[in-house]
Amino acid sequence: MLAILITVISIGTRVIADEGYDRDDDDDEGSEYYQEANEDDDENWHAPQNQVTNLQPSEYWNVWTREARNNPDNPLPINEPTELTVLVEGNETSVFFIPGEGQLLVSVDRISELLGARVKFYQQSKIAVLQKGDLELAIRAGSNAAFENKIKTPMPTQATAYENSIYLPISVAANALGYRISFDNTKRALVFQSI
Repeated sequence: MLAILITVISIGTRVIADEGYDRDDDDDEGSEYYQEANEDDDENWHAPQNQVTNLQPSEYWNVWTREARNNPDNPLPINEPTELTVLVEGNETSVFFIPGEGQLLVSVDRISELLGARVKFYQQSKIAVLQKGDLELAIRAGSNAAFENKIKTPMPTQATAYENSIYLPISVAANALGYRISFDNTKRALVFQSI
């Protein structure tokens, strides 16, 4: 019994002593995880044949890819906040836009009016919900996440509270409500087409 007690105490003492002890670098245990990089390794590396590499499509201000990427270098039709002509199903009107981080931002009130959607605005929490038929888009000012049909999806830039409304990327609003956008250079107008 005494032998068992001495063995337990000696093992416990060794475990406690090992706890703050730095092991010597000469210890070979686990060395396969800490191999130094060899410059020749990069030359001989090949991507697996069934794997597609470097597939990163360009971001556009008028297409919502629903992935967390953005390209602020992609040219916008405007450089400063201004009104643009908008054509929706043959109807022409003027809409105020704000350029920012490679995206055109538009008021939820105005875009819902243009695209025939209803908007519900929660002033205190700065949340807007746009609905058109069975399509729904919920956004919150200061967030770069949108809930498209109750599925959380990243937006290319944050929604912004401005002039008693929430401004969101035009691509997000239009694509979520069933429209594609293009820019007509001759008319200097945004053209909305139903998808």
